[in-house]
Amino acid sequence: MNLKVLVVDDELPAREELKCILEELDGITVSGECEDGEDVLAAIEKNLPDIVFLDIQMRSQDGLVTAETLLNLDKPPHIVFCTGFSQYAAKAFELNAVDYILKPYSIERVKKSVEKVKKFKGFMEQKVERVELHSGNICVWSSERIIVIHPEKIIFARSDEKRQTLLYTEQGNYHTKFTLKELNEMLRNRNFLRTHKSYLVNLDKVQEVIPWFNNTYILVLENCSETNIPVARHYLKQFNQIMGIS
Repeated sequence: MNLKVLVVDDELPAREELKCILEELDGITVSGECEDGEDVLAAIEKNLPDIVFLDIQMRSQDGLVTAETLLNLDKPPHIVFCTGFSQYAAKAFELNAVDYILKPYSIERVKKSVEKVKKFKGFMEQKVERVELHSGNICVWSSERIIVIHPEKIIFARSDEKRQTLLYTEQGNYHTKFTLKELNEMLRNRNFLRTHKSYLVNLDKVQEVIPWFNNTYILVLENCSETNIPVARHYLKQFNQIMGIS
């Protein structure tokens, strides 16, 4: 697998050091570099990188703000944060970062990040048919581990305002880079249904259907503290048919 990398750091020596390490790795091409977060979107549009190695503390726009911007892209690159400070790690992973590297760099640590992206990217690019060969399980990254989630443990999935998809499960809540459409395809034989443009619900978890405004519903789901899970009017006919509501 060949990957294109964008290096973002406001310090030239740090960029040169990281580029030197990356260029020693097989299957890696450094396709561009930026010295500030404000230049990243243009560089991504030009170079279409698979990975962005992103510094956090920069003079004009920091890496955390930049990462939030990247999440709004239709196909955001994988993000590896690079910094001299450990205190941003929790926030970094909230922003769907694949990895978090502390400076100074070592070739072993950078190589580990690249391998992690390769594994993650390889998994994400599988076609739905291939995923189904793995018993329909969903795999997500969490704290540098791959968590295997069985479909019957999924309560619902939600797409948020940043276009991230969150899985709400009996074992915890996780971010995934699958879209709701992709999840719906993968789980189509598992009694899941889109109830709203932003929600995919496990119908086996529905405990109560509450009539709501404009002939819509609110759902109460088993083992779920979330409220206001909607059935929008566009999805109402199919929901009523499947649930036997007349």
